Amino acid sequence: MNNIHGHCACGAVELMIKEYGNFVYTCHCDTCRRINSGPVLSVDPGLKENVEFLHGAEKITIYHDEDVERGFCSVCGSTLFWHDPKENHYCMNAELFDDVIQSASFALELFYDMKPAYYGFEGQRKRLDRNFQEIHE
Repeated sequence: MNNIHGHCACGAVELMIKEYGNFVYTCHCDTCRRINSGPVLSVDPGLKENVEFLHGAEKITIYHDEDVERGFCSVCGSTLFWHDPKENHYCMNAELFDDVIQSASFALELFYDMKPAYYGFEGQRKRLDRNFQEIHE
């Protein structure tokens, strides 16, 4: 997929992923669950050069969490991204991108060992623990 457009809930922030392989993953870490009121579903466009903020960059609020930045729309509060400045790497809220969520495969669950027992996703996919080791069930 190329030039995938996305936006926050209110449309104040618009962005584009230049190239993407069309899969979605989830993160079960404590921070993602607290910020998003549950596991976050994400896309991984990779390096900053693959992401373009088209409109509303001035409306992005950054929360600094340890070594990463988490971006939110300052108007509607939508979770936008997780960014590691040292690695120049982005992960973005999958729900910003209508084209992705219509046809993407749900391929991976991260921090699966931190997932509480009260929820779960149907189907089989790769599951990694907090050390990025695969979990076999």
